[in-house]
Amino acid sequence: MRQLQSPGPLFGSALQSIRTKSGRTALSCLSLVLGVLSIVIVEVASSTAAQVVLQPAELQQGRSNTWEVSAPATPQSMQAASSVMRQWPGDAALLVTDQSVVVHASATGQHIQVNAYTGSLRAIRPFPVLHGKWPADRPTLTPALAVNQAASALGGLRIQPTPGSQPLPVHVSAVVDDGSSTPQVWIPLQQLRSRAGAEAEATIHVIARLDGEHAASTQSRLNSAADAFGLKTNGEAQRVDTVDDLAATLDTMRTTFLIVGGVTLLVGVIGILNIGLATLSERSEEFALRRSLGATRVDVAVLVLAESMMIGLLGATAASGVGWALYKTAVPIFADGVEPDAFPLQACIVGLAAGASAGLLGGAIPALRASRLPIAVVMRA
Repeated sequence: MRQLQSPGPLFGSALQSIRTKSGRTALSCLSLVLGVLSIVIVEVASSTAAQVVLQPAELQQGRSNTWEVSAPATPQSMQAASSVMRQWPGDAALLVTDQSVVVHASATGQHIQVNAYTGSLRAIRPFPVLHGKWPADRPTLTPALAVNQAASALGGLRIQPTPGSQPLPVHVSAVVDDGSSTPQVWIPLQQLRSRAGAEAEATIHVIARLDGEHAASTQSRLNSAADAFGLKTNGEAQRVDTVDDLAATLDTMRTTFLIVGGVTLLVGVIGILNIGLATLSERSEEFALRRSLGATRVDVAVLVLAESMMIGLLGATAASGVGWALYKTAVPIFADGVEPDAFPLQACIVGLAAGASAGLLGGAIPALRASRLPIAVVMRA
C-alpha cells in the first residue's frame, strides 16, 4: 500500500503551478474578488452601524430592557425614589433634572444642561471616560462633575446652584462620551443637594433594568416597587431604550445583504469550477504521471484542492484590501464619529474564510475527476 505524500511538497507543487500560470490565476481570483468583497463590505457595514447606531442609542437611552418612572422632586419622593433604587435587584440609578440649577461657560455665557445622578448610572448608560476619572457620588468642597465632549470645548465652567446665587467654580474630573452633540454636564446628586436641594420644578427619573428578564416582567416589578415605597409617579413605567429594535433591524438588513453577497460569491465559485475543469484536460498527463510515480488518488486530489484554495485566499486577500481602502476613504465622509483606523478584524477573517470555502467548493469536482484519471493516460501520450 503506497503512503500518502507529506503536505509540504504537495502545497509547494500547488504554489509553483499557480506561479507558472499567473494569467489564469489572476482570472480565477478576479471571479472571486467581487463575491468576497460583498461579504467583507457587509461585515464592515454591520460593525460600523453598531458604532453609529447602537452605541449612541445605549449612551442616550440605556442598554437593552431599560425602564423609567418619573415623579415631581419633593423630599418625600426623593426618599421613596432612593429606596426603590437601593432595593432594585438589577442596575438602577436616579436622575434629577432641575431647571433652577445653571452651569454656564464664562467665556461665552452659554448655559449647559445639568444632569444630577446617583446609583449605577454607567451600568445602564455605559459612558466611555475619555479623560480623567468619573466623579464619586459624595460631597466635595469644589463641585466635581463630568462633561461631554461638546461641553469640554467651552471651558471656564461655573455652577449656579440656585437662582440669584453666586456662581461657583467647578472641577471637571472627567470628559465622557454621552452620545449627545449638545453640551451637557453630569454631577453627583449629593454634591448638588448639599448646595441646592430639590426644587419644585425638578423632576426625578428612576431608571432601572434587569438582565435576562422579559420586558413585561421588568415593567411590572418597577411599578410594584414604586407603589411599595410610596413613590407617586407621573404614570406607569415606560421603556426608554430602543436597542433591541435597532439591533433587530440591523440584523435583518445584514442577513439580506449576506444572501446577496452569497449569490455573488457563488458566481465566483462557478468561475473557479469552470477554470478548474478547463485546465484538467491540459494537466491530465501530469496527474497520470504523478500516479505512475507513486502518488495516490488522495495526493492528486489534495494538490488540485490546494491550488483552488490558494486562489480563493488570494482573491479574499485582494477583496479585503479593497474593503480596507474603501473603509478608510468612505467612513470619514459618511460615518461621523467612527474612527477610520479601527477597521474591523472580523471582516477580514470572514472574507478569508469565504475565499477559502469558495476555493474548496470550486475545486472539489476538478479534484475528484483528477484523482480518477487512469494511469494509462500517460502511456497514450
